[in-house]
Amino acid sequence: MRASPLSSFSDDLATALVPDAPGAGSANDTPMPSDADYDELAAFHGIERERLVLIHPGSHRAAPAWPAERYAELADQLAAEGWQIAIIGDAPDPERTAGVLGAMQTAALFLAGAVAPRNLPRLIAHARLLVSDDAAASSPVATARALGTPHIVLDEHPRDTGSDIGSDAITARARAALSNTGDAHPGEPFTLHMPAAHESA
Repeated sequence: MRASPLSSFSDDLATALVPDAPGAGSANDTPMPSDADYDELAAFHGIERERLVLIHPGSHRAAPAWPAERYAELADQLAAEGWQIAIIGDAPDPERTAGVLGAMQTAALFLAGAVAPRNLPRLIAHARLLVSDDAAASSPVATARALGTPHIVLDEHPRDTGSDIGSDAITARARAALSNTGDAHPGEPFTLHMPAAHESA
């Protein structure tokens, strides 16, 4: 059973967090958000924690595990089943963030560069699943592991991400992870793009 996202974050977790945008300062310099702070973010973007799936396509490797189109395939399949897809990552990485949104056939929240570092841990805590290209220090995977958020790190599954396999194997992993989230109840397919204004720090 994963820890409650509403539980307080420990000092150890705070020191391990890395901002999602360059030049934003370290997590130690940024106070953790209050419930009201995160609630305002969630209301502004229409985030639904009961069915939120985060896609973090940003890669820290010379050869990313997946191209944007493969992420879009996975996101489309999960969105069609009622999960709310949110793309997160660094704003200066348009090929690896906006490229996913542009390749999708269904709608998604585009939160890349729009979530202040102080709110990223709570966003990850409220997610039902995080899919990330790798687990480098500046990726959100360490936060997901610390919080108990289900996650899939693509470069840890090279046999499932091969060019001749498509997204089916990872999609199966995602469905299995989402089936174990207890009180998750996917709603109607998410059909509206939510333009995300950049949040001020």
